[in-house]
Amino acid sequence: MNPGRTQQRIRWVTLAVLIGSAVLLTILDSTGTLDSVFGFLRDPMSFVSDWTSSQTDVVADVMTGPRNLEAALEEISRLETENETLRKENEELLEAAGENQILRELFNRAADTPEYRRITADVIGQDTNPALQSIIIDKGYDHGVRVGMPVEAARGLVGQVYRVTNNASQVALLTETASAIPVRLGSTRATGILRGAGRGALPTIDWIDLQYDVQVGELVTTSGLGGKFPENLVIGRVIEVERNEAELFQRAVVQPAVDFNNVEIVFVVTEFNTVNTEIFNEAP
Repeated sequence: MNPGRTQQRIRWVTLAVLIGSAVLLTILDSTGTLDSVFGFLRDPMSFVSDWTSSQTDVVADVMTGPRNLEAALEEISRLETENETLRKENEELLEAAGENQILRELFNRAADTPEYRRITADVIGQDTNPALQSIIIDKGYDHGVRVGMPVEAARGLVGQVYRVTNNASQVALLTETASAIPVRLGSTRATGILRGAGRGALPTIDWIDLQYDVQVGELVTTSGLGGKFPENLVIGRVIEVERNEAELFQRAVVQPAVDFNNVEIVFVVTEFNTVNTEIFNEAP
């Protein structure tokens, strides 16, 4: 073997190793693992200890995970129960506030008309008969309620007592097709007859003289004519006027002030001042 060739081969191998080492160190440095390698070379036992500790932490997390999950689920359940309790309390407070508001409005209405005598009643049901729009109240004959008495809520007229038992009464709503109530318009002072149009439709005022310039937004109240209703009970407001110059009268569509689907407490007007006009109906 030629000694010169052998030495030359050794030099080339050494050069290749040095170049490879340089490339490897560059790669390790760029990836951030060079310090870990040197740390392992300086203190192999420390590196092994750190690796073992990290694996122990992983095992500990796996072992304690179920306990942490169970605690989290218990906390979620507790919070859900607390939230439901708070929600119910909030609903009760809102309901109580609503009832107090209704009672205040009823009290104010009674204070405005001290000449009327009233009985307070709770609405306990609504008639499901499609032929008659009515509500059921918890006051009847034993409490002084009679057929024909007007019934009002805090915001206005509801209707008229239609049937009476000892402890309950049926009230026909003013939207009932058989309803006919003498009314007066607030601004023009025009009079007419409010007629119900049935379920799902708004009542209308018939027989309004064309001389009156009826406007949308006018307040509609009872006129007291005929003696069946006291005057100035609020009914609602005009939302549409039907006027034809070729006819003798005009009509007005009324939006009732009372939401009949949500009436809870009412007044039965048992006594009010009326003008007796029956004498004028008698034959001379």
